[in-house]
Amino acid sequence: LPVQYSLQDSQLISPLSTAFNSYWYATFLTSTDDKQYAVLSQTIAAANGLAVLRTSVLDLNNTENYWQQILSDPYHDNSTLHNGRLHIDASTHGIVGLPNDSISTMGIWASANDFAYNFTIKATSPVLLNGGAGVFSWADGETRQWSLPSCGTSGELTIGNHTLEVNTTNSLTWYDRQHGVAGVNGQFTWFGIQFPGSDIKASMWYTDNTGLYEQHLKFITVRKHSGVEILGYNITEEDATWTSPRSNLTYFLAWSIWFDNGDFLRVESVRDDQEIYAPGQLTAISAFASVKGRFFGQEVGYALVDNVPGKGPT
Repeated sequence: LPVQYSLQDSQLISPLSTAFNSYWYATFLTSTDDKQYAVLSQTIAAANGLAVLRTSVLDLNNTENYWQQILSDPYHDNSTLHNGRLHIDASTHGIVGLPNDSISTMGIWASANDFAYNFTIKATSPVLLNGGAGVFSWADGETRQWSLPSCGTSGELTIGNHTLEVNTTNSLTWYDRQHGVAGVNGQFTWFGIQFPGSDIKASMWYTDNTGLYEQHLKFITVRKHSGVEILGYNITEEDATWTSPRSNLTYFLAWSIWFDNGDFLRVESVRDDQEIYAPGQLTAISAFASVKGRFFGQEVGYALVDNVPGKGPT
């Protein structure tokens, strides 16, 4: 029988009741002076009372300019709620659900060494339920994931001493909410794919979990004007790789993907180093990438790719 899935309840899940609890925002920003940036902000709220923020800024006009940091701070009052609303208040970063539903408008902010931001995110985008229902088996349990791929965005980004105001007409944020009993246990790659000016948005999983709950998971959830479609695919990780001098992990930089409906995409990172790193923390790239090919009538787009490598290329 169908089960009602409350997005509001999902926003308010306690870190004490779930092993993995992630609030993920990828902001594709055009400033009022026509500069473009990709800003990644992922908060993982843990049961130990820490809020870990993985965050980065990439200058899309000059991809040599890239900044990243991991911030780990206790969240206020050992709670992610305040007056029944989402409220993660750490000393250097935070998330707040501004109305009572904690979804329709959210505020996010962070103050890192080289950059800071304060964004207001409005849920102007229809929801994308991953796997069609927003819940699926992953490794040793269930995970829940839903996305708002094209949220309205306003606010400010500061790099060094220079503050940029967001052009609200030409900026958007992909918000992704994930929580469940399972976490990364092997190779994990996720693609959030956008096609500007189109209703087509896609969330693609490609993971290999090892051990007792071995699993090879490959599916893409496509949000169209007429609804949602789930597809299988074949994927080739291309020869282009980059090895991090910090973590010594090797990452793929390009992927060729053939979908069951006959479409094809090539996804390629726009620069080598987009690793967000700190000792003792989850190490991964969160890479801005170009997208080209043929996909539900679209030919050119972009993606944010999260990748936790397994053993690396063989």
